[in-house]
Amino acid sequence: MFDVTMAHAAAAATVATDTGLGGLVLEKAGQYVLIIAFFGSIIWFLRFLYGPKGIFRDPAWDRWNDEARRENASQAKAGDGPDCSDGADGVASGAARPPAAASAIAEGDRP
Repeated sequence: MFDVTMAHAAAAATVATDTGLGGLVLEKAGQYVLIIAFFGSIIWFLRFLYGPKGIFRDPAWDRWNDEARRENASQAKAGDGPDCSDGADGVASGAARPPAAASAIAEGDRP
């Protein structure tokens, strides 16, 4: 009886690795491909829902991004933008610059 069970298990394993998707799932590389595809689909789905122009995206996020872009553009135009160099020689000083002052946000904008 034990020999029959082992022979059946060996035959089942051989058949599963020889055919299509079953063989892909049993191979280690195939498992990695399926894991990457699974998590990639989750990432894509969340980006579809909450990413740029997402159907559940809060419009306040876009307003904050637009304000930050305008602030960075005005700083760059004025010459006050973030810069890593000391100036004339173009060598980085390593000194950190303080972040720009945050724009005032009304109480109703934040969730």
